[in-house]
Amino acid sequence: MAVLGSRCDGWVTEGLGRYFDGAGCVGSVHAVRLSDGAEVGHDPDRLHVMASVVKVPIGLELYAQVAGGALDPASAVTLEPSARTPGPVGISQFSDAVTVSLRDLAYLMLTISDNAATDAVAEAVGIDAVNHRLHHLGCTNTVVLGTIADMLDGVGADLGFEGYDELLAAQRGALGPEAKAASTDPVRIDLCRALDPERATRTTARDATRLLTAIWDDTAAPAAAASQLRDVMAQQVTRRFGPAVREGGSLAAKSGSLFGRVRNEVGVITDPDGESYAVAVLTRARLPFVGHHEIDAAMTTTARLVANELRSTRSNSAS
Repeated sequence: MAVLGSRCDGWVTEGLGRYFDGAGCVGSVHAVRLSDGAEVGHDPDRLHVMASVVKVPIGLELYAQVAGGALDPASAVTLEPSARTPGPVGISQFSDAVTVSLRDLAYLMLTISDNAATDAVAEAVGIDAVNHRLHHLGCTNTVVLGTIADMLDGVGADLGFEGYDELLAAQRGALGPEAKAASTDPVRIDLCRALDPERATRTTARDATRLLTAIWDDTAAPAAAASQLRDVMAQQVTRRFGPAVREGGSLAAKSGSLFGRVRNEVGVITDPDGESYAVAVLTRARLPFVGHHEIDAAMTTTARLVANELRSTRSNSAS
């Protein structure tokens, strides 16, 4: 990739670092102009917990296997209430058994970030296949360690409970005051593997834009698979990068958040003239559940700044 002179070490590093500091988080940002690979960023190789950004490579693997004939997108999957991965939205919140096609599960996974749908898709494609494709694409700092259910049960175990269900019972107060205190202690939660980028499912901002670039230039998978992933990502409900998109432009993205600490967004901003920019902003709050509005604002601002920098250098080179 071409680097814009020293811009990864100059005003971007200093300026964007201040935005993250002011919002109460540690953050990384990386952006790539897709037409020529020019890039700009701040701390782009720092490891971060992926959170729901992991749903992009899982979705990619599903669409790739469908395009290759290994999976039928219309295959029906039945999700029973007792065996569904917990989550704040979607099938995770349903009371009754649900039968859904793999194709529609992927849609729920990428648009509303449905955890139950995600784990059903992950089971169908296999975590090993997801990691193999990531590493083949050069995303060597990105590792998917398991399903979301695995991660949640790991949090329960790290806090001294049998699993996530028992942890939730403790947090509700059903297991007594001592268990509730242990289950909600922010210091203990911060020590969980799920929040440690050295031990959790993880990535870097540079790896994230490398993956997006491969999806947008059809090298990540067969063209039909990449196109379908792009189309569904464009329908995501959460739009942290939305204000960074110019009038008449478009956005295809995936967000992620976890336990009041992690807030991420990766996506491609396309201008009305057709130029596109892959952007990844990954953050970790210094204090749990504090300043999320400020962090969201910093994410939007940094995305807009790096995209504008790439726009300006394109304009300068053209002139």
